[in-house]
Amino acid sequence: MPLQLDAFSGSLIERIAAAVQDAVHRRQWRAGEQVPSIRQFAASHGVSTFTVVEAYDRLVADGVLIARRGDGFYVRPRAGSSQIAIPRQPQKTADAYWLIDNHFNPADSDRQPGSGWLPADWYDQNGLARSLRALGRDPQPPAHYGDPMGLLRLRQTLAANLGAQGLPATPDNILLTQGASQALQLVIKMLVNHGDVVLVDDPGYCNLITLLKMAGARVIGAPWTAHGPDTAQLAQLMQTHQPRAFFTNPRLHNPTGASYDHATAHRVLQLAEQHACWVVEDDVSAALAEPGSTPLQALAGTQRVIHIGSVSKTLAPSLRVGYVVANDEVIDALVNHKMLTGLTSSLINEQLAQSMLADGSCRRRLQKLRDRLLAANLAARSGFEALGWPVFAEPAPSLFAWVQLPPALDAVHCTEAALQQDILLAPGVLFRVQPEATPWLRCNVAHLAPEVFAFFASCDSTQ
Repeated sequence: MPLQLDAFSGSLIERIAAAVQDAVHRRQWRAGEQVPSIRQFAASHGVSTFTVVEAYDRLVADGVLIARRGDGFYVRPRAGSSQIAIPRQPQKTADAYWLIDNHFNPADSDRQPGSGWLPADWYDQNGLARSLRALGRDPQPPAHYGDPMGLLRLRQTLAANLGAQGLPATPDNILLTQGASQALQLVIKMLVNHGDVVLVDDPGYCNLITLLKMAGARVIGAPWTAHGPDTAQLAQLMQTHQPRAFFTNPRLHNPTGASYDHATAHRVLQLAEQHACWVVEDDVSAALAEPGSTPLQALAGTQRVIHIGSVSKTLAPSLRVGYVVANDEVIDALVNHKMLTGLTSSLINEQLAQSMLADGSCRRRLQKLRDRLLAANLAARSGFEALGWPVFAEPAPSLFAWVQLPPALDAVHCTEAALQQDILLAPGVLFRVQPEATPWLRCNVAHLAPEVFAFFASCDSTQ
């Protein structure tokens, strides 16, 4: 029976958490009982799975539910007591999740500076169409399961491309995945145990932070500068917490657009070696990085660094093709996890990606895309300078600019006002380990239409 969410106040996440706590208190949901899965709860209550994930995550943190990996959520048994944990006080800024997830259905327009993707016409639509037609002409199209490691020809192509950047990549130590998101999930399953301390970029990739918390990790943010993580603070965090791993996005960072400089890269690797800490390098925008920038794995090899990349990030998001480069022991473990959770990846998608990468125009198209993104970054900086809003990092061929609002403007309130005009923003709180108020916005430079800057100017004029 669905819970009565309307009986409680607050954001949708807060109402779900309160309703579950009430059900436990009244023993409608009994100690030790498995509760509805995230998808079941979302479907029966007419809410999104993202919202249920956040609510369940709070309930686990509050000691109301326990998460059993691969088996779902259960009401926490209470030995000798029927009392439930006192709910923590909600952070006001967590409303940003509710605002974006429940009150905006992104339209196909150029007013989505909070999005994480390029406009449709920035991708190689013609190349994708050619590859689809070629695959359709195949008298024996791929209708079977592929190799658990992924399409060999694509792994060979990636090994050649990555080897040119200095990575120790071979077809045998590359595992193809269903996008970089699955790659992250597999690495987390393989590497992180419940209670392990892990470090992440702060600010950092919001989906990664959520995945780590769902795995039961103790997630701690390593503050960022315009040249990568603050290595002095990173050294202190590693000394204090002895983390299992540091998950980092070293090139064209999401959300700031910044990249490691050479000294930062060497210092991070030195600290990882000193504290026996894995480095998981999330390098999904590598194809956009300027020639000459060096991946961490190219500097340190595969014994300490796991490299994650994406093919579909710049070819077409619908392809969902990512990859992991790691040592043999790690790859073997990841293949086992991949087979258990999803069998093989999509052979059809991998063939399409291989066809597009092998197209003679691919290299030229990527350079044009870099140039276009750099021009968009320069235009964005000019627009924000006219407003007097600081931009975190120097312009680069990145999707993102990290922009600081004036003290009188609240990022979440600004987001709420933007939604009323069908403009999607991404307030900085979404990218923090703790949902703390922050004056920053992540802006996708490819979606900064004049109407968006007009909205920013109207906010600025009313402060």
